[in-house]
This record gives sequence, structure tokens and C-alpha cells, in this order.
Amino acid sequence: MKVAAYIQETPAKMHQVVDKSTSLFQEVKQAAFDRIILTGSGSSFHAALQVKPLLQRLLKIEIEALYPFQVTSETFAGSHHTTLLIGLSQGGSSYSTYRAMLTAKEHNVKIASMAGAEQVLIDELADYVLTVFCGEEKAGPKTKGFTTTKLNLMLFGLHVALERKHITQEDFNKQLTLIDQAIAKFDHVYQTAEVWVKANQETLAAASDLRVVGTADLYGDTLESALKMLETLRTPVTGYEFEEFIHGIYNAINENSTLIIFNSGKEERVSKLIEVLSDWTSQVFVITNQQVTKWENSIYLPIDENNPYDMLFLVIPIQLICALVPELKGINPAIPKDRQFHQKLNSKKL
Repeated sequence: MKVAAYIQETPAKMHQVVDKSTSLFQEVKQAAFDRIILTGSGSSFHAALQVKPLLQRLLKIEIEALYPFQVTSETFAGSHHTTLLIGLSQGGSSYSTYRAMLTAKEHNVKIASMAGAEQVLIDELADYVLTVFCGEEKAGPKTKGFTTTKLNLMLFGLHVALERKHITQEDFNKQLTLIDQAIAKFDHVYQTAEVWVKANQETLAAASDLRVVGTADLYGDTLESALKMLETLRTPVTGYEFEEFIHGIYNAINENSTLIIFNSGKEERVSKLIEVLSDWTSQVFVITNQQVTKWENSIYLPIDENNPYDMLFLVIPIQLICALVPELKGINPAIPKDRQFHQKLNSKKL
């Protein structure tokens, strides 16, 4: 199954995630915890990092997003918190996430698993199994799984916030309406992104030095975009938060550089950065929900920055780059470079 076909399943799987959420979070929402650690690798970590600020606003407690290697005995030493650790793994087979969960369990921490499949490795350690009901995704790069994992985390936050009376039932219902409104936009976003990618695919296929820049509110999505393109285009790609980029990274940009810049309207200096960099290289691509027509190579998506579920779709153009452009390079993006890699490195239970 091609990567694009998995992307197209996103709206149906989002509806399924919403429909399952009431029963899925019934037990965990009643648990006592005043600190959450979200841990996972790759796309799972990026999903956690992207949703973390929203969870903090909803739950009003300490929340950390950590790579599995950062979860050590010292993470829990001397802590006065009652911690819930949520291990995320799209396939549920990551040994590094499993080891992080095991470390937490050894310190009497409550454990939840959040995988895109049922009855998987990380579920074995979980007190609460919080499956992302997105269906199987056999392609190496995860697309619908990334989007639905973020949505599952958001719904977790909403259900816990409602249980703890941080929001009212009316507030909760309004969020469900916003989710439905966002899902209804998917087809238009997808079609707009597909046209844009096909118009620029030759230039993107030729890119040998690619940078992704996004503001702090899109940091998880920025890192995910870099990872996805690196996986599928198989050329060096790096992603940077806006402030980090302007504090030195810009020095490496020249006429051979290709940049993809997210502009969500949160930072007014992004427009100036685009202007400056466009004098250095003609390969500056902008993904934005701002109605600005002066930027060449830009794509405008009708996404409401005040609807966090709309914002889930800002990465759709990147996902379509990953689905379509590698084929121009003779690469099947659904198939990893080495199908035996995880067996060789003993990094996943397969």
C-alpha cells in the first residue's frame, strides 16, 4: 500500500479515534497523578512534543516529553510527584520505549501505553492501555499514525480535564465540534497540497541540502517534517525552531540550499526571514495558513490557527512530499532502505 493511500485514511481514522475515546480513557481519567512523562522515539516523540503545550493548558500540571534514553532512575529520584508515564510507539514494538517504561515501573510509577496496534510489546507493562485506533500502517514512514497519535493525546487531555472539572461539559462538547469541523477540511487540504507538491516536485527531488524551519508552536511538527523527508528522500534534512535557526544556522544557507518554512502567524519576523533567505536562494518554500500572496513557491491552507485540530493538517504537504517526490528519485518511500535493519540492531520486536 502506498504512503498516499495511508494519508487518505486519516479523516476516517480520526473519527474512529474520537468514537473510541470515551471508553478508552474511562479508567485512566480517574487515576491520581500530578505529573506526566510522555516518551517515545521518532514520530512518537514528535507527536508528544507537539501536543505537550495543549496538555499543560488543559491539565495544569507538570508535563515532560522525553526521548526514552532520557528516562533514567534519576528522572524519578527525590520526586514528590505522583507520575504517570505514557509510552508511545506507533507499532508498539520499540525496545527503547519498553525499557523506559520498565525503568519507570521499577520506581512504582503508573504506566500507560499508546500504540497504533493492539496487544503489542509496550502493552505488557501498561496499567492503562490507550490504543490509537488508526489501523495498520505497513509503510516505513508513519503519516496517519502521526496525526491520530496527536489527536489521541489531545482527547486524553480533554477527558482528564473534564473529569477534574478544569473544563465544563459544554467546553468539552465544543472541542468535539471543532474536531468534526477540522476533519471536514481534510479533503480540501489534501487536494490543495497535492497540486502544490506536484508543481514543485522536480525542484524538491533535486534538493541535496534541505532545512525545515518552524516557530515554537510547531516544533514537534517541524522535527517530524525533517525526519519524514530524511526517511523518504534519503538526503540530509534538518529541522530547527525559528529562534534557533536565526541564532547561527542561517550561516550555512547558500544558493544551493532548499528551505521549507512553516508560517502559522505566531511570529511576525518569519515574513522577514523569508524575504532575507529568498535573496540567498530561489528554493524557499512556505507552508502557511496566512493569506499572503507575495511569497513564491508558497502554499496557503485554510487552517484556523485558533482550532488546534485544524493545525493537525499543517504537515499534510510534507507528508505528500514524502509520498510523491521519492518516486522521481527511484525510491519507494513505503519500503525502508534495509528491511532487516531493526533485526540487525535489535531495536524492535518484530
